[in-house]
Amino acid sequence: MPEHQKGELIAEGKTKKIWENKKDPKMVIVEYKDDITAFNDPKFTKQFKSKGKNSNLTTCRVFELLEKAGIPTHFVEQISETEFAAKPCQMILIEAVPRRYAFGSYLKRNPHMIVPEGEPPVYFRRLVNEYFLKTTKGGVVIDGETLVEGLTSEQDDPVILNPQEEKWKINFAWRPIWDKEADLERTISRKKVLLGDSGRLEKIDEIMRKTFLVLEGAFSQRDYRILDLKIEFGLTADGELVVSDVIDNDSWRLRDPEWKELSKQAFRDGEDLEMIEPKYQIVADLVQDFPHIPDQALVLWTGSEKDEMPEVPDIAGIKVVKKIISGHKKTSVCLEELKNLEREFPGGGVIIAKVGLSNGLGPILSAHTHWPVISIPATAKNFPGDAWSSLRMPTDVPMAVIERDSNAVDLALNILAKKNPIAYMEKRFRMEKLDG
Repeated sequence: MPEHQKGELIAEGKTKKIWENKKDPKMVIVEYKDDITAFNDPKFTKQFKSKGKNSNLTTCRVFELLEKAGIPTHFVEQISETEFAAKPCQMILIEAVPRRYAFGSYLKRNPHMIVPEGEPPVYFRRLVNEYFLKTTKGGVVIDGETLVEGLTSEQDDPVILNPQEEKWKINFAWRPIWDKEADLERTISRKKVLLGDSGRLEKIDEIMRKTFLVLEGAFSQRDYRILDLKIEFGLTADGELVVSDVIDNDSWRLRDPEWKELSKQAFRDGEDLEMIEPKYQIVADLVQDFPHIPDQALVLWTGSEKDEMPEVPDIAGIKVVKKIISGHKKTSVCLEELKNLEREFPGGGVIIAKVGLSNGLGPILSAHTHWPVISIPATAKNFPGDAWSSLRMPTDVPMAVIERDSNAVDLALNILAKKNPIAYMEKRFRMEKLDG
């Protein structure tokens, strides 16, 4: 780990400080405070002694997971219980909020989606993404130019109603969208807010979706639900768009398996600090193994070199293993290789067996492993009768049969995604993109 040393204080926010890094000017040091805030109102600010430590642990593990998922961030490394090193960024003055459920200010703007008490909240099969303009003291100043001014404290951080247009219209975030008093009668240039590139919003939308989805996958493996998430973005010195600031227990709404709130929302709802502090510890403990992606195998097994292998995307944690061994002619060798695979990959795997003629390979493997086996009848297009040797299986041989290579790979990745949040992110992102 390189050395880091705090220099001059660059900035101080409600929950953290940003320091120069005397050992490396290409980095800054982000230090957490023990403050917890609510409603953009200083009178609600409180402290508890483990807040900074647990928030820092949460942010560091989350950013490490994002990096493994190929999501660009400003994070470099954790350097103490309450500090991490990061690339300095010029911040883009928006808060991006992907939502899986209708909660919070979304219901204020859309009260028709409020459900009776005791009923499940509205669930969005495709993420609903919103953008809020980040204001300071009622205004927005970018590169010395005042773009918005005169907002009251209640009107701070307004919602952007038309993010795809060049002139953004901003509304009071806590009023119904059809309420005339919600209109703040101000517009702001999309290009200026996005630091000179209007097209940057498309990339922001992609990154915010993937960020939410990989976290959703990680939490769902532990039976927790992330309802929504606040993300901020910045540009590095090299002009790279990255997830910036922090992502911690203040950044989302998070529910346990019994739907009990574990995030800062509980503090907003009035719970005592004695009840809030353990929640932050629970979440910090929960995410500690997020960066650990289990090693799993996706085995492409054919009986002949003439059988063309399916294409598989490169996904962290999933190793593509290729085997060319005939089930009919070398049954004992197949079973020995199967034993070796199970020993090498305790995280499990999926086997895609692509064979033609009489399918002995798929059934032999399926009968001797707990791993799912998917069979592709390679010659079915020209010789449809060959598919029957894959379809008519005896008991205790639970083999799936899929004709198209890409569908077989997708099913394999769906199975592996139950343990791999990055695979979940990739599949769900493609699915929701089609829905859009």
